[in-house]
Amino acid sequence: MLITGAGKGLGKALALHFAKIGYRIIAHFRSTPPPIQEILKFSQSSFAIRADLKNETEAATMFKKIHTKSPAIDILINNIGDFVFKDINTTTFSEFKNVIESNLYSAFLCAQEVLPSMQKKKSGNIVMLGCAGADTITVRKNTTPYYIAKTGVIMLTKALAAENQKYNIRINAVSPGILPNSRAKPLERKSQEVQYADIISAIEFLLSEKAKKITGANLEVSAGWIPGF
Repeated sequence: MLITGAGKGLGKALALHFAKIGYRIIAHFRSTPPPIQEILKFSQSSFAIRADLKNETEAATMFKKIHTKSPAIDILINNIGDFVFKDINTTTFSEFKNVIESNLYSAFLCAQEVLPSMQKKKSGNIVMLGCAGADTITVRKNTTPYYIAKTGVIMLTKALAAENQKYNIRINAVSPGILPNSRAKPLERKSQEVQYADIISAIEFLLSEKAKKITGANLEVSAGWIPGF
């Protein structure tokens, strides 16, 4: 199982959880290293790997290194993605580009790398991390680049699912609402905050046999929270 952005927040929680229940974890990070020693207590063949997944060359190099240790990736959880909280008038091109590339480009590059071996084996699972409300045209103050990127991730999920169902590959999105580490928390919506465990449960379901006919879905885990509502 490859988890991108496994160094902190949800990605870290995912890596630790799936290691504890027996998965071999490939824990990707860009700047914050994952807790690999703790992961190794539960899954001794797991390892961490660094790459900037906005960069096509770095992504390709990372997967070459992975394939020397793990011939095939059966499960990909695309969790990485930067965020900027500011109005669109003052958002710089560099900030805009970084949010789009880290969320959307990285998802495409990783899917592109793992799909050939999944197609050959006629099995595999990909879970993309979206965002609640990103399945519709959503204009939410101070988060425009992020919602553009996450809407793209959901569109990408559906397109990849449609094209790869014939290979028995399931590709779905899980879209969290307000998480414990959300940088833009509406304080009046505290009761609608979801925990990492809630997201983990949704992903576990999508990876299970119970979801064998589910592909191309976007599963919102938001306690009913809707952006701007």
